[in-house]
Amino acid sequence: MKLAITAAETAAAHAPIVLRGPFADTMRQAAGIGFDAVEYHLADPDTLDISRIRHVAKATGMAVASIGTGPAYIHDGLSLTSPDAGVRGAAVGRMLRFIRLAHAFDSVVIIGLIKGQIRECGDAAAYDRHLASALENCLPLAGELGVTLVLEAMNRYECDTLNTIDECLEFVKRFNSDRLKIHIDTFHMNIEEGDIRKSIEAGGARIGHVHIADSNRMWPGRGHYDFLETVQTLKAIGYTGALSVECLARPTPEEAAQGALDTLRMVTGAVRQP
Repeated sequence: MKLAITAAETAAAHAPIVLRGPFADTMRQAAGIGFDAVEYHLADPDTLDISRIRHVAKATGMAVASIGTGPAYIHDGLSLTSPDAGVRGAAVGRMLRFIRLAHAFDSVVIIGLIKGQIRECGDAAAYDRHLASALENCLPLAGELGVTLVLEAMNRYECDTLNTIDECLEFVKRFNSDRLKIHIDTFHMNIEEGDIRKSIEAGGARIGHVHIADSNRMWPGRGHYDFLETVQTLKAIGYTGALSVECLARPTPEEAAQGALDTLRMVTGAVRQP
């Protein structure tokens, strides 16, 4: 499992993004700390200079593990389940561009906040219909390019649907596609899952990405979450993707990043991967 860390050019002070600044700079910073990969969060895929990032990745031995799409929802108001058909169409168009970007780096694409909320859509049945339609429009390109989309299970205080691993599993199984998996997050699981180990086992091969933060959203080691159990369970189910740190950048981004890396290395026995 590669150890990755979240990065964005800009983010709110309370956002669980650790490194902030130009993407090439944060990749170098993550490499210097000792991570294997970065997870880039951005609103518009066209703002990422692919050739420059590839150059830095080659020079540092880094990878781009994942692409976070949340800023497209936060900053541009795009939602795959908006009651406005024009907004839904723009969101699907943006997702297709995210898929092409992910293809350039062999990354997964996260479907988190961009999936919207039932309360914004106004109706649970309409929400389900809109999200299913959006995925049906995205999965052909994902299949063609070999890109995996990961649907994030988020806690009830941040999203009013698809809160648990079981709920996300039930939804993604409807598509019978190996290009649609679920995305788990230790912070959200700590709130929603009754038995985290059993929930991860139930997810099995359908788990496509993992976010790491402690029970209080701080870096792992600053709360009470059992990371050793989670990592051991992920190894047992054969998960080989990234463990991506998505925690608060406190007390400083550098301290949060180093603290997270130290903890993850301890529980995984990891060393910097070639």
